[in-house]
Amino acid sequence: MIERSCEIPTAHGNTVVPYRLRRSARNRTLRVSVRDTGEVTLSVPSFVSDSGAQDFLRSQSDWLLRTLGNLPHKNRDIAEHLRAEPWLSLDGHRSHVMLDQSRLRTHWVADPARGEAIIRCFFDSCSKEDELAHALLEMARQYVPRRARELAARHGLALRRVSIRNQRTLWGSCTGKGDLSINWRIILLPLELHDHVLFHELAHMTHMNHSRAFYALLRHYDTDADRNDHRISKLSPIFMALGR
Repeated sequence: MIERSCEIPTAHGNTVVPYRLRRSARNRTLRVSVRDTGEVTLSVPSFVSDSGAQDFLRSQSDWLLRTLGNLPHKNRDIAEHLRAEPWLSLDGHRSHVMLDQSRLRTHWVADPARGEAIIRCFFDSCSKEDELAHALLEMARQYVPRRARELAARHGLALRRVSIRNQRTLWGSCTGKGDLSINWRIILLPLELHDHVLFHELAHMTHMNHSRAFYALLRHYDTDADRNDHRISKLSPIFMALGR
């Protein structure tokens, strides 16, 4: 099978869905299936072109995104993820994050310039997952808009509003007025992928589509855009499951 990714339009912008393309002379119809792991498989007859296969996948977008959004939680929760990959992208720095327990309330401190962050979590008020997700959401609200404005200024762009939300399938979206909406999970990504998400939305300020001109501009903003886009597609199912 061939690993591919496809951009699917939604009401809030486009989202990238990785999938496996399975061609066979035995296939008489086009079919999309989703495993419990989030793996998407597109089965098509051997004569169907790549563009025809993606057109069919987009035609199934409502069902596909609903199915992906309703998948059960992954085995790894936020705490397990941070113990395995104890890093956050904050203010253009990769910060090592430590988890600790608090007897009073959940709170956090961070010094991105020194590459350090601590989350002290109060586990009794609600689930550990909810507490950590809320702390990370607050951190993203402090640091992501500032980083987005810094990257925008490098390229002469003036942002209006940058909001941080809990999207289930999108990394971000951009309105025609220049407002960005970014998924809080972006701070869990490696810095180059964190910035790639922001560059993607910044490019939409000029091109509200995914034309050749859009991708040319994205590659101007992010010289490793193609590789980063592929990495995002592979990692998205894992990161999007965190904090649900």
